[in-house]
Amino acid sequence: MASMPPMLYWTDPAQSAAVFLPVLTFLLAVQYNSIISVVAYSGLLVLALVAVCKVYVHTMVVLLKKLPDEPSSDPLHLVFAVDLTIPAENVVRISNFATDIVNSGLTELKNLFFCENIINTVKFGISLHCLTYVGSWLNLLTVIILAWTGLFTLPKVYSNNKVAIDDVVKSVKTAVDGVKNKVSALVPAAVVEEGDKKEE
Repeated sequence: MASMPPMLYWTDPAQSAAVFLPVLTFLLAVQYNSIISVVAYSGLLVLALVAVCKVYVHTMVVLLKKLPDEPSSDPLHLVFAVDLTIPAENVVRISNFATDIVNSGLTELKNLFFCENIINTVKFGISLHCLTYVGSWLNLLTVIILAWTGLFTLPKVYSNNKVAIDDVVKSVKTAVDGVKNKVSALVPAAVVEEGDKKEE
């Protein structure tokens, strides 16, 4: 948890809200409208905001002379200074990282679907069956909205209640380990050994 950006802990509420709220608003808008409409209306809203700021600056600086003629008079001057170019080395690094993830994921899926390890394949099948229930309750966009909201709320909740949450996690982990041991004892040793040999 210590490696997470401070933005997720709401140390600077204005900065956290500036990242959290626009994305949440976009996701909620896409939930109920087509993405084309959302993009078009978002673009129009940004254009209107910039136009209002330009009229405000022109009125206050040129006509009324109540503000000095300098860039800081514009409310959007910090946005204008943002560099939006993406360095080529970042693209290469991200593409290499993504390729590694995709390749390892495809290898693992191949092992799961072709029963290289019977225990892992059974666990995978049970997980897929559970996902059918999740899919009947929620669509992917709802899951993304919940994940985005959780990303900005759970770190703060954890930092405020660390001791209690650690105790609960420890007891749950102990219970899960106990269930795993009981299931492993019920599975014949020959099946486990066969799965291990296939993995090698």
